Amino acid sequence: MLEGILYTLVEKTDCSAKVKLLPESPIYAAHFPGYPITPGVTLVQMALECMGMKMTGAKDIKFLIPVIPTAEGLILTYEWEVSDDGTASIQAILPSGELCAKMSVTLE
Repeated sequence: MLEGILYTLVEKTDCSAKVKLLPESPIYAAHFPGYPITPGVTLVQMALECMGMKMTGAKDIKFLIPVIPTAEGLILTYEWEVSDDGTASIQAILPSGELCAKMSVTLE
């Protein structure tokens, strides 16, 4: 679980969540020291944790813009929609409104 290590949950609804990235996380110390970038796999894991779900497969995952933590803690917004077949379409959005990642995953 990455909550408390890489991020804190700021706000959650049925189809969205806001998380605050923790720039002091040891993950950033290990991932490009001096130029920390949020690893793509952690963007996926954070989304799943916010949804309270696990995935069984990924159909399409795209990391569009590097997510760089800020000293005050970047707020990242996740929005998702789950279809009847158990597929979730998820977007990660930067505070500027730019889409930084999108994914389609099959949920357990």
